Amino acid sequence: MTVERDLPFLVSAPGKVILFGEHSAVYNEPAVAASVSSLRTYLLVSPAGSNAEDSIELSFPDIGFDHVWKRKELEPVLRETALLQAAREDTKNLNEELVGLLNVILEPLKESLHYHAAFCFLYLFCTLCPSATNIKFSVKSTLPIGAGLGSSAAISVSLAMAMLRLGGKLVTGESLSGEDKALINEWAFIGEKCIHGTPSGIDNAVATYGNAVLFKRSADGTTDFEFLDKFHELKIPMVLTYTRIPRSTKVLVSSVRDLSNKYPKVIQDHVIKAMGELALESVDILNSGIGGNDSNYERLLDLVNINHGLLVAIGVSHPGLEIIRNLSITNSIGATKLTGAGGGGCAFTVLNKDVPQTEVDKFKEELSKKHGYLSFTSELGGAGSCMTPTLVAEQYNLVAPLFENTENNKEELDKTLLPATATNSLFWIH
Repeated sequence: MTVERDLPFLVSAPGKVILFGEHSAVYNEPAVAASVSSLRTYLLVSPAGSNAEDSIELSFPDIGFDHVWKRKELEPVLRETALLQAAREDTKNLNEELVGLLNVILEPLKESLHYHAAFCFLYLFCTLCPSATNIKFSVKSTLPIGAGLGSSAAISVSLAMAMLRLGGKLVTGESLSGEDKALINEWAFIGEKCIHGTPSGIDNAVATYGNAVLFKRSADGTTDFEFLDKFHELKIPMVLTYTRIPRSTKVLVSSVRDLSNKYPKVIQDHVIKAMGELALESVDILNSGIGGNDSNYERLLDLVNINHGLLVAIGVSHPGLEIIRNLSITNSIGATKLTGAGGGGCAFTVLNKDVPQTEVDKFKEELSKKHGYLSFTSELGGAGSCMTPTLVAEQYNLVAPLFENTENNKEELDKTLLPATATNSLFWIH
C-alpha cells in the first residue's frame, strides 16, 4: 500500500517550557507546563524518490541524519503480525519482543547519536502503518535540540500523528477531535519511551494539546493532568533564552535529592512544598485572567521571581542563567526564571506590561553578542499538534526545499510553515 492519494502532507507539534514547579514535581508536587507554539517541529510526509522504491526514508538534516530502509530489511518485523497487534494494544509499555527485533535491524546505529530517533521512528512505523511504502519522512525544527524544551516530544507527536494518518486512524476534517488527540498523545508517549525510557508524559501531552497543563505525579507513578483551556486567551509575552550551556538532568535531580536527604525539614518540607503551592497559586491567577487585570499580572511576575529564588536555593541555577536574570532586572524587561532542570539550558522572561520593543531588542542583542545566547520572542501557550490536508503542487513546491536546506533560519521557516502566520498559505487542522 503506497497511500499515495493522501501524499504529500505536513504535521507539526510545539515545544514546551515548565512555568512553575520543576524539581518539586519529582516529589509529587503539582507543576505547570505550557507550549511554546512558535518553536515547533515540522514533518513533511511525501512520496519517496525513484531511487528509494519499496522503502521508507527518514531525513533529519538538522542533525545530519538520513537513512533509507528497504522493506526486505524490515521483513523480520513486519511478518510478525500477531506481535505487532500485541504491541498495538498496549499504549503504556514498549513490547520487549518487538524492541529486540528492531535492535537487530538498528545494530549499525547502536553507538550513534541517531539511534534513539531511528528506534522511535521504526517502532511507530511498524505498529501504526506497517503496510505503507515508498514514503519519505522529512523533519525540520525551529526548536533547539537538547535544550530541555521538549524537542523529542515534538518529534514523537509529529511521527505518531503522521503514522496514525497513514494507517487510517486519523482522517482529515475541519479539526482534530478529542479522541484524535487522545490517540496521538498515547502513541507519542510510546515514542517518548523509545527515546527516554521512563518519560513523565508531560512533554508529549503539552505538545499534543498545546496551551498549558497542571500536572501532578501520584505515588503509583501515574501522572494526573488538568488542562488550562483558556490559557491561549492570555497571550503572555516572553523572551525564551537558550544559554547553550550543557547540563545533566540526572546529575541535577540527584544533587537536589542529596540536599533534601541532608536537610529534609528545610528542603522537602518547606522549599519543595512552597514550589507546589506556588504552582497552584499560578493556576488560580491564570484561570481568573490577566488581560485587563494589572494586579494579577504583577502577581504572576512575583511568582516567576519567587520560583526562581527557590530554584537558586536548591542549587540548580548557574552563573550563565543569572546573567539573563540580572540583565532583565537591570533593564526593567520583566521577571526571569530558569526552566527545566537548570544548571544551564534555558530561562524565560515574562515581559513587563508595555515594555518598549526597542528595549526587548536591546536585551536580546546583548545576550547574543556578549554571551552567545540564542533568544526567541514568543507568547506562552498556543496551538498544539496540527496537520494539513493533502498539499497541492504549488504548496509542495513551496515547502519541500525548506526540508532539504540545512542553512535556512527560523524566520524563513516561520514565514512559510508557522500555523496562524499571516503570510502563511497553508491551512492547518488543529
